[in-house]
Amino acid sequence: MRPMDEKAVSEVIGVVLLISVTVIGVALVAVTYFSQPAPSEIPHVSVMAGATDTTFILSHEGGDALVKGNYRIYVDAGNGLEDETNNFSFEGGGDVWSLGKTLAYNYSGKTRPERVVISVIDSGGGEMMIAELGYGTGGDPGTGGDPGTGGDPGTGGDPGTGGDPGTGSSPYIDYVIDENVFVHGNTLMFSGNNVFGQGATIIITGGLVASDLNGGASINVSNIYINGDVTLNGGSASLGSPVVPGGIYINGSLTLGSGQRHIYGDVYVAGDFSLKDARIHRNVYVDGDLTLGNTPWIADEAYIYYTGTIKSPLDSGSDYDSGIIAKCIKLETVPRARMPDQDIPSPKAAEWYASKGYAPSGTLMNNVKIFAPSYISTSGSSASNVIIIAYDGDISIAGGWNTVTGVFFAPKGRVTFDGNRIEGTVIARDGFFATHGGSTVIFKNIKEYITDPDDYPF
Repeated sequence: MRPMDEKAVSEVIGVVLLISVTVIGVALVAVTYFSQPAPSEIPHVSVMAGATDTTFILSHEGGDALVKGNYRIYVDAGNGLEDETNNFSFEGGGDVWSLGKTLAYNYSGKTRPERVVISVIDSGGGEMMIAELGYGTGGDPGTGGDPGTGGDPGTGGDPGTGGDPGTGSSPYIDYVIDENVFVHGNTLMFSGNNVFGQGATIIITGGLVASDLNGGASINVSNIYINGDVTLNGGSASLGSPVVPGGIYINGSLTLGSGQRHIYGDVYVAGDFSLKDARIHRNVYVDGDLTLGNTPWIADEAYIYYTGTIKSPLDSGSDYDSGIIAKCIKLETVPRARMPDQDIPSPKAAEWYASKGYAPSGTLMNNVKIFAPSYISTSGSSASNVIIIAYDGDISIAGGWNTVTGVFFAPKGRVTFDGNRIEGTVIARDGFFATHGGSTVIFKNIKEYITDPDDYPF
């Protein structure tokens, strides 16, 4: 254990520090820092720190809400930690620091903080540190904890902090289960109305355009990873879950053009961001330039942080909403958008599938298990709890199907569904194509279909 005047994190060289503290780590630090009994229940909070030339900003990015009076914020500006709780104000007002809310500390005329410690107070007056954040002078963001633990909703990384969503060290099947992955592939082509995945994850290893989403489909999924540019122009195609908002990670540029689409969840953009008509409900972090159009809407508690230049109609002398400009804050660095370091695996040996009762072909029906080079079904009404493995090609389910549920795995091909409703997990290198107008896609974790880990098909 280390005394108060020693750093509890590695030296930070970035202007942003992302923290995710485990229960064990908190308990150890509490004895050292505050020498007080621990609260009976330890809150978990993920915090992002950033700053302008005059203001230090703390953004609540996940975990438990903290009520004013039940926590303290200590600031170290070079002379040790001092209680500055009352000098942190809620942007937008309020007394509860919860997901998406921001606290601001004006240090104009003072030394910029080097370190901030956040503690919670128990019923007996004791304190326990739950986060420590450092602020440096430039370079890449530092890390003071394990950004792959304590996150919400998964354990591969905190989707509210921009941390590394996964290291690739765990087996793929564990990643699929823990992160609630239900679509993983190069393309998502959806001709229906809604994709539902509250608390779930979609991984698209290519880009995304509005025509991929039928112009106006809603991808109501908590966590979305897109390894390329996203261009949504025209229509009203929306991204993110309004019920369980998570993170939208775009490893490219983002264009939200015409259309009053809704964007739920924190958004991390590796390139430039062009915003015209969209409705932004959470923070956006842009590692590039920001271009504003005439009619965006940004929620009261949401901000856009960017590292490059900003352009707006003001540049050409047009009137523009000053409130939107005020919500756009330039930082030296922002959390980076990253793709999960997980590749789609190869199937197991053919003998394994045979031993588990998989057939090389067959009619799609309830509880069927197929292991074949490719698979096509062209007629039927509904089938539940199916497992289809196409080890060298595509899976195609078409011809009047109503509802199909199960697991669909095509490590060298695509999955195409032409029916009203599909539920389950789709893993396909070349993407998932739901081609039926008005169709619905619903996430179900693979463990809902396969209860024994020894039976996982990859």
